[in-house]
Amino acid sequence: MTALDRTAAPPQDDATRRPGRRRRLTTWAVAAVAIAVIGSGALYAVAAPGRTTATTTDGPKEDTTTVTRQTLVNSQQVDGTLGYSGSTTVNAQLPGIVTALPGLGRTVTRGHPLYGVDETPVVLMYGTSPAYREMKPGDEGQDVRQLETNLQAMGYDGFTADDTYTAATARAVERWQKDLGLPTGERTGTVALGRIVFASGALRISAHKTPVGSGPAPGTPVLVATSNKRQVHVDLDVANQSLARKNEKVTVSLPGGRTVQGTITSVGTVVTVTPGTDGSSDRSTIGVDIALDSAAAGTYTQAPVTVALRTAEKKNVLTVPVTALLALSEGGYGVEVIGSGGRSTIVSVTLGMFADGRVEVSGHGLTAGTRVGVAQ
Repeated sequence: MTALDRTAAPPQDDATRRPGRRRRLTTWAVAAVAIAVIGSGALYAVAAPGRTTATTTDGPKEDTTTVTRQTLVNSQQVDGTLGYSGSTTVNAQLPGIVTALPGLGRTVTRGHPLYGVDETPVVLMYGTSPAYREMKPGDEGQDVRQLETNLQAMGYDGFTADDTYTAATARAVERWQKDLGLPTGERTGTVALGRIVFASGALRISAHKTPVGSGPAPGTPVLVATSNKRQVHVDLDVANQSLARKNEKVTVSLPGGRTVQGTITSVGTVVTVTPGTDGSSDRSTIGVDIALDSAAAGTYTQAPVTVALRTAEKKNVLTVPVTALLALSEGGYGVEVIGSGGRSTIVSVTLGMFADGRVEVSGHGLTAGTRVGVAQ
């Protein structure tokens, strides 16, 4: 027969036990269990297996819950910064005076101006190869294919999107140049170097490098932009690099306490050493980038966030709240199983992983849906 630990009180026989007065693990006791488990260097603690029963006929006065089957995850919290992925510097190529710049934080999409030169637009188009030359009939290459693909996406047709700049391509370019508002003398069907900037997608303006009214030399930075995709960057201590694995799911806590899910997209291999200050040791880190859903991340920019990196995981295990555990006087822990009519039985359990206020348990007769008592 199993008795419950009542601090200094001796065990009582079954006839005098009252379920409503059973001592469950208090907050400090639960903490002590967790500390004992973690402090041992392992994630698991073992109580004596088997079944111990203490059956009563009156209904329990505690609250009740059910045993659940789920995945438990332990994690380590690290600091990160929420921003936008990628960084692109747009350099001047078209000669003239900068006459317009987009506002900081504005997103520029395909076919729209990135900035103005002599009151004419420098236009963003999508592509992976840079615009490096004047494009004209007879030219061939990836840049030509990108130009033609973008023109078709913007509604211009009458040509085949391939690697060859044909007379049909030039006619479409002339129509595009007219729609841009270029002077008649520049509607030639030839694309001047610097009229187009190719980028992999939409660009969000993050900094101006050249002021309006200046005439930058070719190659001079005009502005800096990022993608419009949300990203968290973490400078992770090298000692913890095993916690960051590409494509791993993580939880990110945003300012205000809301949490969102993210996916690790890259784990750096270059170590950055930051000298210590005031006698502290140098810090060695690698960069870790985490992609977030743009809508879920909100409008925060360069905001501090907390990232939970998984340290251990147990899938498909039976769990109960830690407040369901009973400290047994002969050692170990049990749970109070509530049967039909409120009849209760104390079942000793083997403890496994602790996570998020729950604990993995196994014991005789425990299944998902078993009703157990919890401390009020």
